[in-house]
Amino acid sequence: MAARKKGPVFRVTGLPALQPDDELNTTLKATIEENLLEEETSKITVSTAIVPSCYDNEHERVALVEFHGGVPMFLSELVDNPLGDWQVEMGDTDISFDCHFFGFTQLYTPKPDAPVTADIIAITGLDGHAFGSWRGKGNLGRMWLRDFLSKDLPCCRTMIYGYNSKLSSHGIDTIMDYGRELIEELKKIRGVQELRKRPLFFVAHSFGGIILAHCLVKAVQTNEDDHPTIASLYRATYGMLLFAIPHKGLVVDDIQKMLAGQDNHPRNALLQQIRAKSDLLAFQLADFKNLIRDRKVVSFYETEQTRQLEFDSESKRWKRTGDFVTAVDTDSALLQLPDHMEEKVPLRADHSLIVKFNARNDQGYRSVRDKLLQFERDAPSLVATRFSQAPSRPKPSIMVPFQRDSAFVGREGILAMIREKHGKEASQDHSRVALVGLGGVGKSQIAIEYAYRVREWAPQTWVFWVHASNATRFKQAYRDIATKVELPGRDDPKADIVQLTYNWLCDERNGRWLMVLDNADDDRVFASPNEATPLASFLPQTHNGWILITSRDLVAAINLVGTKHNIISVDPMAEEDALALLKTRVTVGESSEHDAKALVRALEGIPLAVTHAAAYIAVRELRITVSTYLELFHESEENQAYLLNTQEARDLRRDASVSDAVLTTWQISFEQIRKTKPEAADLLSLMTMFDRQGIPEYLLYDGRNRLQFEDAVAPLTSFSLIRIQTGKQVRQPYGEQVFEMHGLVQLATRKWLELNRQVDRWQKASLRIMAVTFPSGQYETWAICQVLLPHSRKVLTYVSDDDEERLDLATIANNTAWYLLLVAEYAAAENINRSAMVAREKVLGPEHPSTLTSMGNLASTYRNQGRWKEAEELEVQVMETSSKVLGEEHPSTLTSMGNLASTYSNQGRWKEAEE
Repeated sequence: MAARKKGPVFRVTGLPALQPDDELNTTLKATIEENLLEEETSKITVSTAIVPSCYDNEHERVALVEFHGGVPMFLSELVDNPLGDWQVEMGDTDISFDCHFFGFTQLYTPKPDAPVTADIIAITGLDGHAFGSWRGKGNLGRMWLRDFLSKDLPCCRTMIYGYNSKLSSHGIDTIMDYGRELIEELKKIRGVQELRKRPLFFVAHSFGGIILAHCLVKAVQTNEDDHPTIASLYRATYGMLLFAIPHKGLVVDDIQKMLAGQDNHPRNALLQQIRAKSDLLAFQLADFKNLIRDRKVVSFYETEQTRQLEFDSESKRWKRTGDFVTAVDTDSALLQLPDHMEEKVPLRADHSLIVKFNARNDQGYRSVRDKLLQFERDAPSLVATRFSQAPSRPKPSIMVPFQRDSAFVGREGILAMIREKHGKEASQDHSRVALVGLGGVGKSQIAIEYAYRVREWAPQTWVFWVHASNATRFKQAYRDIATKVELPGRDDPKADIVQLTYNWLCDERNGRWLMVLDNADDDRVFASPNEATPLASFLPQTHNGWILITSRDLVAAINLVGTKHNIISVDPMAEEDALALLKTRVTVGESSEHDAKALVRALEGIPLAVTHAAAYIAVRELRITVSTYLELFHESEENQAYLLNTQEARDLRRDASVSDAVLTTWQISFEQIRKTKPEAADLLSLMTMFDRQGIPEYLLYDGRNRLQFEDAVAPLTSFSLIRIQTGKQVRQPYGEQVFEMHGLVQLATRKWLELNRQVDRWQKASLRIMAVTFPSGQYETWAICQVLLPHSRKVLTYVSDDDEERLDLATIANNTAWYLLLVAEYAAAENINRSAMVAREKVLGPEHPSTLTSMGNLASTYRNQGRWKEAEELEVQVMETSSKVLGEEHPSTLTSMGNLASTYSNQGRWKEAEE
C-alpha cells in the first residue's frame, strides 16, 4: 500500500453531543460526502476524529477533518479566506468548518478510565498556525501534540491555542491585546473549581512565549475575588517548554521589508514592540523571570539558521528563500537563569522546524516527551499543596505618597530617557539614574509620573518612595518598606530594620522593584562618618532593582549613580509646555493668551513658579486674572519677591517638609552651600550684584587663584544655581568662560542677602571690581566694554552714601559714558556722564581734575548732539577752572581749550575759535 501523503486539516465546531462519538463521526462523514462533487468522491478521501469541546463538552463536540487529495470545492472559500468560517447543514444542525483554529482546540480524548492529570496548552508564534506550526514536514504530516502525546500522555487534556497573528492581515493587536485575548479564553476553559486546580503545562513557540509571559504577569497581579480563574493560573502552572522565545526581541528586518512602503500598516506597531532591544520586552522579561524561578522551565534554542522572507515574483507570494539569519539567537532564547532553575536544550533545527517532529523516535521529541512525563509525575502533589496554602506573600504594589497628576504635561523626552536607561540594564545589571536640576524645576514631579507609568508597564514591579533629605527620613522609609512587604522580624525592637530591608531588596526571589530616592541633595547624608555603615551601602546593586534619584546637587547625584552617563539634566520647561501647565491650573481665555505667554516667560518656565502663580490666581479668581498678576509682577522687585514667597496654597504632590514658596526653595540650597562651601556662597553673592547673563570669568576672581575659583564655582554649577553660557556670542579671550543665572534665582539670592544684611558688603565689592575692570572706552577696548556694559549699567543703579563707593561709581560711569559716546549712544552717555560729574563734585569738589574730566566728557556729549550752547558753557567752565588750578600750559587745560575751539568752529564762529 502506497504511503499516504498529508492533507489540509480543518476544524468542525457546533457538532451536537446527542449521540455517541462513533455515531457522530459516521454522520459527519456522510455530511461531508454529500457536499463533495461527483468527480471529487474518487479523488478525495477524508479522515475524521471527534474530540471533546474545550468550552462546552456536555452539549457540543469538535471534529478534526483531514482531506487527502485536495480541498473539496465546498470549502474553497476558506482557501481564499483562511480567517473565515463556512457553515454546512448536518440534518437540522448547522456546523461550521474553519482552518484558522482560533481559540482553544482539544486534540484528543483523554483516557476514559482515568482522571485527567494535567492541561497542556500549546501557543504558536507570530505568523504561525495553531495546528500547522506543530505539524511535521514529513509525508505523513504528523502533528506531535496530537499524534504522539495521545499515546505518551493519554491522561492529559492537550489543547492548541489559535489567534490572528497573520502579518498580511490588518489586525491592530499589540502584545497587551493578545495577552488579554488569551486570558479571556482561559476563563472559559478553566472556569470551574476543579479545572482551576488542575496542573497546567505550557508549550510555547517564539512570539507565543511573549504572550504567555504577559498572561502570567497579569495573572499574578489579578485579585482572587475578581477573577478566580485567572488568579489561579500562576499557582496551577507547574512548568513550561519554551521553544526559541525572543525574550530580548526578534530579527524583523525581512518582515519590515515585506511591509515596506506601508508606513501606516497596522502591524508596524506590533513589530516595534517585538524588535530586538525592545524596551517593552526588557521590562516584561524582568518580571517574567522573577515569576518563574520556582517553576519548571525548559528552554529550547535553535542551532541552525533560518532563511529570510523574499518575494517570489512568479507566485506573487513571500517565501523563505532569502539569506540565512539567526532568527532568535541563544542569548535572546534563554532566560539566563541558573541551570537548576532553567534547563537549556539545543535543537538541531531552524526557527520554524524547532517545533516540528516527524516521528516518535525523533531526538527532539524524546526530550520534549521526557520533560512532560516528568511534569505529569511531579505536578499533582506540588500544585495541590500550593492551592491548600494561603498566598504567603503580599502582591507588589506602589508606595508613592503622592497622587498621580492627571494633568501632567510635557517632559516626555526625559521620561523616555529614564525608561531607556533603566531598560538597557533591566535584565543584566543594577541600574541607577539621577534627575538633576534647580530646585522647583520639576524633578520630583517627573519621578512621580514615572513611578506610576512603571506600574502600568510592569504591574508585577514593586515601587518604593524613599525620602532622602536626611538620615532619619531615609531610615523611616526603609521601615515603611519592611511593613509593606510584611518582612519577618520587623517587629523585633532589636532588629536592624535597614539591614533587613536591604537584604529583602537584594533577594531576587522577591521580584522586581523601583526605588525613587527623592531629594538626595546632601552628599553628607549617604557618606556621614557618624553612621557605623554609610547609608549609601544600603542602596542595593542587584539586577532586579532600579533606583531613580532626584537631586539638586550634581556631585551628590554622581556619587550615588557612579557615572555621569546616567545623569539626566532637568531644565525649565519650554514655553509651550509651561503654558500648558499654567492652563491646567487656571482658566486662560483667548483675550489673555498673550499675557499668559508673557507670564510663563517672566517665570522662566520654572514649573514651581508657574504652579505657585496659578495657585495665587486661583484663590483670588474674582479679582486677580493672569493679566493682573503679570501687571503686579512687573511693577517692582518687591512685588516679585512677595508673589513668589506667599505660602497660601500647597501642592499635594510636593513633600510637606519642603517649602512651596519659590524663593525659599532656592534659599535653602544657598544656605546649604553657605554652610559647607562659604567661598561658593561669597561668589554667588558677588554674581548677584551684576547682570544675570554674560558674567565673564575675569570679573569674578577678586583675589582668588585659579584653583580657589574652580572650587568656588563647582558647588554653584552642581546645584544649577549658575550655568556656563555657550555660543559664539559669549566667547571670551584666552578661553575664559561666561556664566549666567536665572533671574528668579538672582532675586532669591538678593532677598537672602537683604535678610542677612549682606547687600551693602557685596554692592561695595561689585563697585570696586567694576571700577578697576571696565576699561577706558577707547577703540582698542571696545570688545571688553561690550561684554561689561550690562554689568556696568547694573551697578550704576546702586545708591551709596559712602565716599569710596561714590568715587567707584564715578569711575565706572566716566569710562562707560566715554565708551557710549564713542559708539554714538549720546543720550545714554549724557545721563551717565552727568552722574559721574555730580558724584565727583560732591566728594572731590568742583575744582578737582577728575571732576573737570567728567565735566569735559559731558560737554562732549552735548557737542556731539549739536547742543552747542550747553557744551560751550561747560567747556568755558572747565577751561577757566583748569587754568586756575593746573595752570594755563597744563595738558588738561590745553585739551579743554581745544574742545572749546572745536565747539566755536562747529558753530561757524571762526574768530573765537582761532583765538
